[in-house]
Amino acid sequence: MSRTVLVTGGSGFIGSYVLRRLAERGDTVINYDVREPGPEAAWMLRPVADQIQFASGGVENWGDLVAAVRAYQPDVIIHTAAVVNTVLLAKRPSLAMTINTGGTFNVLEVARLFGIKRLVCFSSIGVLPSVQYQPIDVNHPVFLATEGPGSSFYGAAKVASEAFCWAYHQSFGVDFITLRPSAVYGFGMQWPLFIKPMVENSMRGLPTRFEKGREFPRDYTHASDVAQLAVKAVDIPADKVRDRVFYAATGRPLVTAGKLAEIIKKLIPGADIEIGSGLSEADMLEIRYRGVLSVENAREQLGYEPEFGDIEKGVANYIQVYRKYLAERAD
Repeated sequence: MSRTVLVTGGSGFIGSYVLRRLAERGDTVINYDVREPGPEAAWMLRPVADQIQFASGGVENWGDLVAAVRAYQPDVIIHTAAVVNTVLLAKRPSLAMTINTGGTFNVLEVARLFGIKRLVCFSSIGVLPSVQYQPIDVNHPVFLATEGPGSSFYGAAKVASEAFCWAYHQSFGVDFITLRPSAVYGFGMQWPLFIKPMVENSMRGLPTRFEKGREFPRDYTHASDVAQLAVKAVDIPADKVRDRVFYAATGRPLVTAGKLAEIIKKLIPGADIEIGSGLSEADMLEIRYRGVLSVENAREQLGYEPEFGDIEKGVANYIQVYRKYLAERAD
C-alpha cells in the first residue's frame, strides 16, 4: 500500500537512505529539511529524484513544519532531523534543546494535531550510560544513580525526546516507534568513525594515519539496514505493535578499528593505513556505552534482518558505491 511519508532531515546521511528506500517502493516522499541534498546524497538519490518532493524548513520552525504537513498531508512522519555534532553541542548546549528536543516536540505536536498515523522517531545508542549487561536490550537503563547518558548533551536531548514520545502516546494516543542507531556507516557518511577516511583515502590512493584507537569497538551498522528498519517500523500495523523501542544495529560482536583496517586492506590492495594502540580521552568516554546490542525484538516483531550484518560485506558495498561515484565524477 502506497503512503505519503514526510522525512525530516531527509537531506542528511540516514535521511537520504530512508528517502531512497521509500521512493523505490513507490511511496509519495517529502524531504523536509533546511537544505537540499548535498553532492553525495543527490548522486545517490538521482534514480528516484523525480519521486521526491522537497519542502524547506527546520523542525524547530513551527510555522514551516505546520505548512509542510498541511500542504502534503502525510500519513507517516519519519523524524531523523537533529544536530549530531557532539563537539558543537558541548559548546552550544541550547542547540540540543531547541533543535533536537524542541524539534521532536514540534513533530509530536504536529502529529497530534493532524492525526498522523505513525511517527518513526530516530534516537541513538548515545542515550545509554555505562553498559550494565550484554547483550544490551531495549530495557537497559538510561539513567543510573551515578551517571546518565554517555553522549552528554546529545544523549540528554535524545532521552528527553524519547520521554516526550511516551508522553504524547500516553496522553493523546500518538502512535510512535523509536529507533536507536549504532555507528552508522556507508557511502555519504559525514562523521569519520575511523571507517570513512580508511575507505575514502584508500580509494584515492592516500595514506590514513590514526595516532590511537586500534582497540575501539563499535557495532557498525550499514545505513541501508537502518533505512530497512525504518521502513519496517512504518509498515507494522498499529494493533501488532508491542515494543516501541528498537536498536538499529547488527546485534553481532563489536568490530574494532584495527579489525576494520585489516578488512579494508584486504578489499583495497595497497591501502596504506596505520592505527596506533590505545584510546583517546574522547574514546574513553564513549567506550562506556559500547556493547553488544540485542536486535531480537526487531527480528521478532518487525521482521528485521540486517543485509550487511557481516561487516566485510558492508564495507565492500561502501567501496563499490564510492568507486562508482568517483568514476562518474571523473567523466
